[in-house]
Amino acid sequence: MREVKSTKAKRRIPFDQPIKIVILFLHFIGFSVWYGGAVIAGEVPAIFPAIAVVSGVFLVARELYKDGFVWLRVSEGVLTMVKVVLLAVASALMIYEVPLLSIVMLCGLLSSHLPEEVKERRIL
Repeated sequence: MREVKSTKAKRRIPFDQPIKIVILFLHFIGFSVWYGGAVIAGEVPAIFPAIAVVSGVFLVARELYKDGFVWLRVSEGVLTMVKVVLLAVASALMIYEVPLLSIVMLCGLLSSHLPEEVKERRIL
């Protein structure tokens, strides 16, 4: 694996940090209620998975805007794509929803808490 050395500068987003915090908050609420409902086998209102998905799309779009498509080939982007695939499978195969959502949560923890040099390492 090697670090990504981009020749072009990252794009800047005005008020990026507050925007990211709001989107992450919505993402956390949506996924937490979805996961909690799946674990206790309760009925989860459809709005919470929708909030998780829409906020996740905004987070991915933000990264793609800032870093370009190279982001899809580094550790953080690859883990995110794994999460997207697992979420699609979890929504199709409800019997495996809890284990798949647990793996998604683990991938999310990894991608957000890895050291910066590991996050930016090219995998693909």
